[in-house]
Amino acid sequence: MKVRFSLLAKIYLATAVAVTTFFAAAGWFFLYQASAALHTGLEQEVRASLATVDASLEARTEHLATASALLASMSDIRAAFGSRDAATIRDTAAEFWGRAESGHSHVEPAVFAVATPDGVVLASVAGPAPSGLEMGHGLPPGILNPARRAFPRQSGAFARWDGTVWQMLVTPLYVDSGNGSALLNILVAAHPLTRETLQDLKERTKGIDFLLRADGRTTLATIDPGSVARIDTQPDRFAIHSTALRDGEGHALAELWAVRSFEDVEARISALSRRLMVAWMIAMTAGLALSYFLARRIVHPVQTLTHAAQEIARENFSIRVPEEARDELGVLARTFNRMSASIQTARDEQVRSGQIMAVGRLAASIAHDLRNPLSAVMGGSEMLAEFDLPPDQIKQTANHVHKAARRMEHLLAEIGQVARAKPGQRQDCRVADLIAAAVESQEAKAAAQRVAIHRATPGELTVHCERSRVERVLANLMANALEAMPGGGEITIGAGSAEGTVWMEIADSGPGIPAEIRGKLFQPFVTAGKKDGLGLALARQTLLDHGGELELLPSERGARFRLRLPAA
Repeated sequence: MKVRFSLLAKIYLATAVAVTTFFAAAGWFFLYQASAALHTGLEQEVRASLATVDASLEARTEHLATASALLASMSDIRAAFGSRDAATIRDTAAEFWGRAESGHSHVEPAVFAVATPDGVVLASVAGPAPSGLEMGHGLPPGILNPARRAFPRQSGAFARWDGTVWQMLVTPLYVDSGNGSALLNILVAAHPLTRETLQDLKERTKGIDFLLRADGRTTLATIDPGSVARIDTQPDRFAIHSTALRDGEGHALAELWAVRSFEDVEARISALSRRLMVAWMIAMTAGLALSYFLARRIVHPVQTLTHAAQEIARENFSIRVPEEARDELGVLARTFNRMSASIQTARDEQVRSGQIMAVGRLAASIAHDLRNPLSAVMGGSEMLAEFDLPPDQIKQTANHVHKAARRMEHLLAEIGQVARAKPGQRQDCRVADLIAAAVESQEAKAAAQRVAIHRATPGELTVHCERSRVERVLANLMANALEAMPGGGEITIGAGSAEGTVWMEIADSGPGIPAEIRGKLFQPFVTAGKKDGLGLALARQTLLDHGGELELLPSERGARFRLRLPAA
């Protein structure tokens, strides 16, 4: 079933969809921009923390560089290193290294080692040294070779011993001779990267967490192991930026990750989303209410015009609509009122003209219907007045005159009854008698025109009707048939019953009903070659008054009418 919507519903639904779509799109866009801004801000914060990391590591390197350069420039240290005695070197270096470290208690204790020009460690002082800086071990190529290339400058790098990443600074100890600078010893200062180092970086960056990763796994972190596992399995839930820790050859030994969870951002976005949802619902409610109010304001003039148009369809041409609006609807209202006034004026004029024409056509139609009985009256009276007729013929002629006068009287009475819409006296009548009376009224004319009348009417059929009116219908149909066959022909009359209804048919062999008037045959004053006048219109009205019908049936030749009446 096709659903029909009113104009108000269509406007309101269209506006509601537009408002809903607009607010939803605006809310989504705002939420998307806010989410993007918060995520980008967090990403930038984490990325900026790496600059703090670089600055902190650079500060540690500068501390090692300053302490190492100070030791390398002291004559006592140089003399002790030149002795090649491990105990002397260790004791002298430890004393002076302790003095250099005394002002840096906040920094993790550094390890200091002295090596030969070939990289063999002679001694290590100031804390537990890694295995690579113990006495007798050789410095790895990733430290020794860059130091040689940088000679006589200091060189920094990262090393990894015993699973710990160390930040190192290599300082050459040399003397100037006539042949150039001669390398005496290599001083190695190293700080370990510990959990405390990462925690210090977290404090400096105001809450950024750090992870030290080597060989694809996390070795140190400022967060618990569960959070570390979440970073490994759900990296998209965190803002992650890293910096590589490389040895002197440029090879990456480890990575330092700066990490910040998106949980705070997502919580803020969720809270913002809830606030937006509340604001969206409030705005939607207000928008839809305003849309409905505006739609009602827009549709009301249209509804008024629709009601007025319906009144016009009911032929109430006096209807008018308000013209207060100054917009297009106001123009339409004024145009409608002018149209209604024009139609009313034209209608009134048409009614007056139609009344005059109807009176004339009614008079012509009555004259047509009265012509046959009037001709019989005039002919009979002339015969009685001008000829000396035998008594039997006088009586017969007077009888014909009397019947013609009665038919005229019945015709005038029938027209009056139709006009007053009042039913007459009804009685049970045999169909055969009704047909016989109609045939008798037209026999003389049929004989004169050489028209044969054939009847097949069962005697047991009976209807309850106004006898004179039904006889008049049958006679009128036969008269029309005779008028259509002036050169002769035949009329066939039959009757029957079906399902409580009695039918009678009158068919002729004339030219038939023209196609152009078949659809309006039973309207008053319909003409086509001959004057049907009010005959068929009054005939059909008679049958309708009796609860029956008069209809034109298809026929191969001539005209074929069927009358239907309820059985008695």
